[in-house]
Amino acid sequence: MALVDPFQEITNDMRATFRVQREWAQRRGLLLLLAYFFTGAGAGTWLFSWYFVFPSGLVLAFIIAAAGGVAHLLFLGRPQRFWRIVVRVQSSWVSRGLVGMGIFMAGALLYMAALWTQGEGTLLGQGALVVSILGAIWLLAYKGLVWAVCKAIPFWNTALLPILYITYGLRGGAAVLLVSLPFLGFGTALEPLELIKLWIAVSSAALILFYLAVMSSSEVTARMSVSQLMGGPVSLAFYLGVVLFGLVIPIGIGLLGNFFPLAVPLLVLVGLSSLVGDFYTTYCVARVGVYRPLAFPVF
Repeated sequence: MALVDPFQEITNDMRATFRVQREWAQRRGLLLLLAYFFTGAGAGTWLFSWYFVFPSGLVLAFIIAAAGGVAHLLFLGRPQRFWRIVVRVQSSWVSRGLVGMGIFMAGALLYMAALWTQGEGTLLGQGALVVSILGAIWLLAYKGLVWAVCKAIPFWNTALLPILYITYGLRGGAAVLLVSLPFLGFGTALEPLELIKLWIAVSSAALILFYLAVMSSSEVTARMSVSQLMGGPVSLAFYLGVVLFGLVIPIGIGLLGNFFPLAVPLLVLVGLSSLVGDFYTTYCVARVGVYRPLAFPVF
């Protein structure tokens, strides 16, 4: 298979009326998608681990979120200059995201240190916990917000996207804990976590359907994105990754859990399948982002 000439690809894009964005979805852009995926899943894992009093899960959440931060730095053209992003908090969502990551990582690290040395009841532990929770909530919301403010791409420019990504971040956190069952174990929280995972999966399906329905009735550029998602070059990733792995398998196995107890391997399968779906949701939304044309064609 011949490699695509980047210069020719850019030339073709500039000649097209509807230009697909590629910076956040292809080549190095995959690092950015991994960054969003890991930070969202890490934040969701932190919140569930704190709620279910699962210390090992806190460590896992910190590692996953840190992996997202590393992926984000690798995406930058000059990672050694990342500190310059911080000075643009008043105008840049990328800067706000980096600050939020720093707040979460600092709060999480201090809380874990206090938890294992002095106990969480100390003033330092409680303060760090509040900071880490606020940071985790910001990481969940940030991914959708940084895309939703992009007015040039109508498919992203909607308040539904932050809600969708918050839901998927929580879903990713529950999935990570399910996958970690054979290695870390947290049997007392198993049953409520199963119910939470099923509820979030069903909610995600409803949100995706509503999101696509709204975009299908929006302006022509947003409809072009929906068309590419449903029947274009991204459709295979959408139907297999988002629909089958992300929705059908988790919801189907979750519904079976209402009739008989699910074995740990099945729960791990639910978690893995859900995580695959979460990544492909981010990937597909990024891939079908189409810039609003400078002049609309006459049909």
